[in-house]
Amino acid sequence: MKRFSVVRVLGLLVTWGLALAAGGTTFVYKEIARDLPPSLDKVLFYEPARATRVFSADGQLIGEFYLEKRVLTPLARIPPHVQNAFIAAEDRRFRTHHGFDPWGIARAAWENYVAGGVRQGASTITQQVARMLLLTNERTFIRKAKELILSVRVERELTKDQILFIYLNQVYLGHGAYGVQAAAETYFGKDVEHLTVAEAAMLAGLPKAPTKLNPYKDFARARERQAYVLDRMAEDGLLTRAQAGAARGEPLALVARSEPLSTVAAPYFVEHVRRWAAAELGDRTLAGGGLRIHTTLDLRRQLAADAALRRGLEALDRRLGFRGPIGHLDGADRDAATSGPPRLAGADAGGLLAEILPGLAYAGVVVAVGKRSIDVDLGPRTLRLTDEDAARVIRWKGDKRQRVVAGDVLPVALAPGGNRLTLAQAPEVQAALVGMDPATGDVRSLVGGYDYARSVFDRAIQSRRQAGSAMKPFIYATALTNGFTPLSIVPDAPIAVRTATGVWAPSNYQAGKFLGPITLKTALAYSINTVSVRLTLAVGVDAVRKTMRALGITTPIPRHISIALGTPDVSLVEMTAAFAAFPAGGRKITPRFVTKVTDDDGRALYDAPAPAPTQAIAPEIAYLMVDLMKGVVRRGTGRKAQELGRPTAGKTGTSTGFRDAWFIGYTPDFIAGVWVGRDNFKPIGHDTTGGTTALPIWLDYMKVAVADQPARDFVPPPDVTFVRASETSGEPVGPGSPVATWVPFARGTVPRAFTASVSAEEFSRSVGFP
Repeated sequence: MKRFSVVRVLGLLVTWGLALAAGGTTFVYKEIARDLPPSLDKVLFYEPARATRVFSADGQLIGEFYLEKRVLTPLARIPPHVQNAFIAAEDRRFRTHHGFDPWGIARAAWENYVAGGVRQGASTITQQVARMLLLTNERTFIRKAKELILSVRVERELTKDQILFIYLNQVYLGHGAYGVQAAAETYFGKDVEHLTVAEAAMLAGLPKAPTKLNPYKDFARARERQAYVLDRMAEDGLLTRAQAGAARGEPLALVARSEPLSTVAAPYFVEHVRRWAAAELGDRTLAGGGLRIHTTLDLRRQLAADAALRRGLEALDRRLGFRGPIGHLDGADRDAATSGPPRLAGADAGGLLAEILPGLAYAGVVVAVGKRSIDVDLGPRTLRLTDEDAARVIRWKGDKRQRVVAGDVLPVALAPGGNRLTLAQAPEVQAALVGMDPATGDVRSLVGGYDYARSVFDRAIQSRRQAGSAMKPFIYATALTNGFTPLSIVPDAPIAVRTATGVWAPSNYQAGKFLGPITLKTALAYSINTVSVRLTLAVGVDAVRKTMRALGITTPIPRHISIALGTPDVSLVEMTAAFAAFPAGGRKITPRFVTKVTDDDGRALYDAPAPAPTQAIAPEIAYLMVDLMKGVVRRGTGRKAQELGRPTAGKTGTSTGFRDAWFIGYTPDFIAGVWVGRDNFKPIGHDTTGGTTALPIWLDYMKVAVADQPARDFVPPPDVTFVRASETSGEPVGPGSPVATWVPFARGTVPRAFTASVSAEEFSRSVGFP
């Protein structure tokens, strides 16, 4: 009886204990559940922040905008070996458990007990998804309990594949990459479907500690973790031992991208697209909406534009002369510089490298100055400046007449061959370049400055500079529309204009020199200022302003006679588009940067077909202007453009005091504009005209830009008539005359002195036009 009572009491105690435990567990569960998210919508309706990507016209990635760099990728695109690598590394019983893994928890608890601290976690992939989307990263038992409860709920609502899809797109894998596609691009420069087993294992090892195991930071540790993942895959039968061994021995080539893509490929263009998209679509949509922005950029031409602008500014900087040392070192500082590793100069000043590499600017210490030579120490090596640069440095005198001496620091780079140094001072003068299809306005290239890393200000779009002589085609087009012809005679002679502020007496580029009566063809070819003033007076300032507005110039235009010499401040992209109307038959051309914007699923959010053409000036007037500007290239201020080796037209431009230099030139199929100047509006330098400063950059670029286009001439429209004449005297001449030139006229405007003429069709047949 007594024994029965003891058993009975023990049974009651156990029952009460179990009841209390169950009640306590229920109470704890309810308390924890009270703080859980009210719904699983963030998981069930997964809409993560995704990178917006910008593509060139031929589909190449040129830029990205993101809060989290993520490319949402369907599970079907992620190869099985990539999926298996993450399952093996993070949750080997993922396919069989119901949200949490009791065996994994027990194993982790034992290993942590043996280690005397937390060394291993037991979160399943489902738990990680719940934490990433619904909880915080705080390391507490309460958070862990919430994670476990939510993982069970998630497993009830989603399939394993749906959970794995979320995980592989959401997980952070270091170096700014979220999800396997972004990580594949970041580390290996490829799409996820092209990852090898070795590369997949490297990525799968990162979730444990994406910063510490980052292969850019510690490649050896990343390799150790990769080997662990491969071993787990082999243990779980996801790979054979031979396959795992082969993957372990596979060399890995990392693709370093320390800068955003947009700073490498067309940074000014991409930044303009970003500003446009933010205004058009909203910042939040742009940064996290996973948009695909398709642009008009031609990457081949863009790279040519970048190179041409840099070469041109560096050549100009050399002509302008050496500006002096960038520092001076004495004593211990000099000893440290000459005995240590090479030091970078310029924007990366202070950076150290293990060796001297081509293409980089270094801070070198002058150790010897001879009559014709200068020796510079870079640390590991002492090299001599090239003879040309040594002469430039030796000639230099500072504000206080000082000369370069030992201890002075110079910016230098390896010269071709690697046995000499050349000066590498960064240009102070800036430039911009725009390349465009004159038929559609599609912007194929855009460079807004010498170096985006040094200055993000876009001088092609955001800057407004004096047009100078580049303004004259608008004046001549207005004159041709109002009764003048290409052979109209206008005197090049002194002129004085009475204005509200006094008498204005403009002069030509060569002050005091005048040609007398000349034709419009000659006047534009040599950019004669007095003729532009007389034409503006004849047609009226308002008529010129109307032409500019019709051609697309939107910036303020002063209502003053001084516009005859280019006083309006204009942007390069507007000027280039306005000039494009001439080869486009007089149609107004609007610059186009973006052709289409789609979402992740390919649905069009924005579609921008080429704007419908608007006739700004008559086609025959546009052709007469093309012919006048061909004269600028053939015998005038733009003669250097003849080196392009194909029919070309254009106009140079130089503003007052050599502050702005322009050249805008075109073939029938392509147009480009170049501006050169200083950001502080000071003069570029003596005699730095558009023809000597901007045109060489234009030519360097155009040799690449039109290389794949056939060389053809400009085809005249039907309402044009041709006569044989002297373009200097404006008089009729016979076919055998050495000065005979075919001169086009708008139909009905041929002077009576010309008794013979041919139609546009006859002229085209005679020169072989189709």
